[in-house]
Amino acid sequence: MPSLEIHGVELSWWEQGSGPPLLCLHETATCAEVWRPLAGSLGEAVRLIAPDRRGWGSSGAPQSYLRTTVEEQAEDAVGLIETLGLGSAILCGAGLGAVAALDLVLRRPELVSAAVLIEPPLLAFLPEATEGLSSDRVVIGDALAASGPEGGLELYLAGGLAYLGAGAGRIPAELAAIARRTPLSLFAELAAVPGWAIAGSRLTRNEVRCTVVVGASTPPLLRAAAGQLVARLGEAEQLAVGGEGLPQIDAAAELAAAISELAPG
Repeated sequence: MPSLEIHGVELSWWEQGSGPPLLCLHETATCAEVWRPLAGSLGEAVRLIAPDRRGWGSSGAPQSYLRTTVEEQAEDAVGLIETLGLGSAILCGAGLGAVAALDLVLRRPELVSAAVLIEPPLLAFLPEATEGLSSDRVVIGDALAASGPEGGLELYLAGGLAYLGAGAGRIPAELAAIARRTPLSLFAELAAVPGWAIAGSRLTRNEVRCTVVVGASTPPLLRAAAGQLVARLGEAEQLAVGGEGLPQIDAAAELAAAISELAPG
C-alpha cells in the first residue's frame, strides 16, 4: 500500500480503477479492506481510493493517541484529496467515516461531488439514546478497568455496546483481527461523533447530493438516526439495501449501482 504523511500522520491506502474519484472512509474497528467487495462490484468504473484511517490497519497515529474528532478525520480526507490532486470526489463513508464525509459535505462542499453515507451513527438526533450512551460508557469503562484496552475492544466487537457500538458485531473476523493490533484507537474514537456539533442550518442548506444507506441488518437505532438525517439534510435521499452483514460487504452490488448513478459523466 502506498502511504503519505498527512497532518503529521502516515496514512496508507489502496486504489483501483481510473474513472471519477471515489474516496471511501471506513467505520471504527475496521480498515480499508472492508471496501474490497465494493471495489469488485465497481470494477474500473471509478478510481476507488480506500485509506486506512489514522490508527487503523497500516496507517499510523500520533503518539499518545487518546482522542480524535470528526473534523480531524475529515481533514485527513482533505489532505488525501488535495495531495492526490482529486479536485472533487464522491465520498463513501460508513459509521464514523460517514460522519466525517458529512462534515466535508457541509464545510468543504467544493471538494465533494456527491456522498454516500452508510449508517451514520448520529444519535444526537434521538433524545431517547442519551441514557443508553451513558450506560455504555459505564460498561466499557468497567471492561477497560478489568481487562485493559484489549478487553474494551473485545466488548465492542462482540456487539456489547448497543449505543456506542451499534451494529459492530457484524464486523467480519478477518477485519476484527486487524483491529486488534491497535485497540487504543477505539478509545480515541468513541467520543468523536457524540462530540460533533451538528449545524442544523447547514444541513438544511446543503446542495451536495447525498444518499443515506441502511441495510437489512442495520440496528433500529441507526435506522432511526438515518431517517432523522434524511429529514434534515437538503438534497438527501435514503437507500435501503439487503444483506445480512455490513452493507458495504453484503450489499456491495447495490451500493455500486447507487455510486455509479452519482458518478459524473
